[in-house]
Amino acid sequence: MIENKRPESRWVLKTQNDEKVLEFSEYLEEYFRPRRKKTNTTSEETRKAFYELLSRLFYNRGFREIGQIEDFFNISSTRLHDPFLLPDMEAAVLRIQKAIDSNEKITVYGDYDVDGITSVSILYKYLVSCGAEVDYYIPGRTEEGYGLNEQALKRIRENGTTLLITVDTGTTAVDEVVYAKSIGLEIVITDHHECKLKHNEDGTVTELIPDCIAVVNPKRPSGNYPFSELAGVGVVFKLLCALTGSTDKVLDLYGDLVAIGTIADIMPLINENRAIVVIGIKKIKEHISVGLKALLTASGNEKEISSSVIAYTISPRLNAAGRIGDPKTSISLLLERDYATAMEIATSLCEENRKRQQLESEIFKDVEKMIEECGLNDKILVFASDNWHHGVIGIVASRIIEKYGKPCILLCGDGENMKGSARSVKGISIFELLQKTSSSLLKYGGHEMAAGLSLSRDKYNDFRNEIIEYSNKTITDKMLIPVIEAECELPFERLTLQTYDVIRMLEPFGTGNATPLFIVKNLTVSDIEPIGCGHHVKMRVSKKDSQLEPVTMLMFNTEFNGLNCVKGDEIDVVCALSDNVFNGKRSLSVNIKKFKLSTSIESKDKVNKLFYDNFRKNGKVIDDIVLTRDHVAAVFKKIRKQSSETEEYNSYSFARRISNESGLDINYARFMLSLDILNELNLISYSGSDQIKITYHNSFEKVDLQNSATWSIVHK
Repeated sequence: MIENKRPESRWVLKTQNDEKVLEFSEYLEEYFRPRRKKTNTTSEETRKAFYELLSRLFYNRGFREIGQIEDFFNISSTRLHDPFLLPDMEAAVLRIQKAIDSNEKITVYGDYDVDGITSVSILYKYLVSCGAEVDYYIPGRTEEGYGLNEQALKRIRENGTTLLITVDTGTTAVDEVVYAKSIGLEIVITDHHECKLKHNEDGTVTELIPDCIAVVNPKRPSGNYPFSELAGVGVVFKLLCALTGSTDKVLDLYGDLVAIGTIADIMPLINENRAIVVIGIKKIKEHISVGLKALLTASGNEKEISSSVIAYTISPRLNAAGRIGDPKTSISLLLERDYATAMEIATSLCEENRKRQQLESEIFKDVEKMIEECGLNDKILVFASDNWHHGVIGIVASRIIEKYGKPCILLCGDGENMKGSARSVKGISIFELLQKTSSSLLKYGGHEMAAGLSLSRDKYNDFRNEIIEYSNKTITDKMLIPVIEAECELPFERLTLQTYDVIRMLEPFGTGNATPLFIVKNLTVSDIEPIGCGHHVKMRVSKKDSQLEPVTMLMFNTEFNGLNCVKGDEIDVVCALSDNVFNGKRSLSVNIKKFKLSTSIESKDKVNKLFYDNFRKNGKVIDDIVLTRDHVAAVFKKIRKQSSETEEYNSYSFARRISNESGLDINYARFMLSLDILNELNLISYSGSDQIKITYHNSFEKVDLQNSATWSIVHK
């Protein structure tokens, strides 16, 4: 039984300069005055509260001058940078235009994620519209892996291609480009990944890039492009702007896919990316493509399109094909013009996504069992299996981190080798950990939060031991304490759709402009229940002495039985606001990220745990732990109703729940003593203390409590 699965998070409340907040509020009041509808009945007090809230959010995002707020709201294509500022852009345009004019065969070579899929789609569409002879190629995730490979280049050349254009890949493919040149295949690279660097003896740094027609990449150290955080599809967007000479035309034709790829690749939504995404989402709302409309319909989504809909509805389904199927399925959807055909493809993608979710769930359970066997003493979690799917293990690693708060590496078999995905927590670079322990690895790459790796199967144990040993030495307990940053406190009465609509003015949310989190204090849980087959929790909360209706809040990916919260508890929450649409009706949705019990509840539980531990250690009996037959019977009655033979619970909340339902004072000590008694009478068995696993033995024989040693000691 795993105890203390994750350290308690530390809540940090951001602070603002009140003078600046007042200055911003006065500006916003004037800015929105002519934009307010005459039918708006919002009170002056409420409006001022909204302006203040918005001002605090702007301040938290680094805004210090009114002009920055003006720029934030003033989204225009004219503010985007000149595409020819990107390195090698002119050479790329000249070579591509020559290939179009001379009717050479062009192949677009991409990646299997959403960034790669959207990049391939828009460049392919454009080249087709120019009358070019064009094909596209995406390597298989399992068979070929990411990036260029010689066998693919050979096949592409044999099929008549003379110009290859990479999208979202190619910057580090130095050797592969040498091979391509040897077989008469010219290459233009468009990418956004980091370059390999050579550190010279004189202290200078030289970029190591492929020797080809062009390497168009905003991250090249030798370049001077003003914004380095474009997605792969953002670089392709710039290429099309340069080829057409019209940014507005490219946004009109392809802005929807550029926005989707940028959001899906978790790029910071600032600078150019913010403009691209805002304009792209607007294009989707004005005229949604056949493929996207089909995908949203097939997924059952009723919400208005937004960055979150793209991130959590569209992207996973487009990504599913690349993870466990054929990414060409997603491209065919984005290229499709017939709605009926698009619906067939979209339905298949939704089914692929369900399969991905099922695989993810199975692998997650496997890892949980491995953690159960190995424990949580190490500072990094490293596991492997030949039964796992490589396309899914990265998602599972992220889920494991979410639950246990430690860096995680998962590997699966690939013939004589193993492939892995690594994920980390903020402040611990997984790339650096791999770098320091890479002696057993064949390949590795990535960044602070995520990385990929491969190694020979016979080197797995060496690698696992080495990286665990290094991590245990270098990672401290403090580094593993998760920090949650909240924007400000939000009064209970501000938990409304109106408040959410104010917050939405800062959209699109994403990296660099995170969805705001708020602390709401002193809430009472009016009701709490499991939903989604017990994997999520819904609770209704109210404010003491308030006439306002209770508000519904949700906790996703949370097992109901393992949650330390019951009806009647007083809690503080960190939450995010969103909306929900069902049958055309829109309502507020509040997503709880974390909650804390009131000090009085926590103190009572700690004291009763101490009483129980003292009893077990030295047999000390005090009034607070003395229990009756009714106490034991109430606990047993509840266990008999559990949905399966063996269930896991949070012992503190389980005790409070039984106490509430029975009307008896069943504190933690009495609950644990009841379990001991039932165990000694062979009615149940259990393990654990804070988190417990209880097995019901399904016995209907009458028993005598006097036959329990614990009962006898308590009542001596």
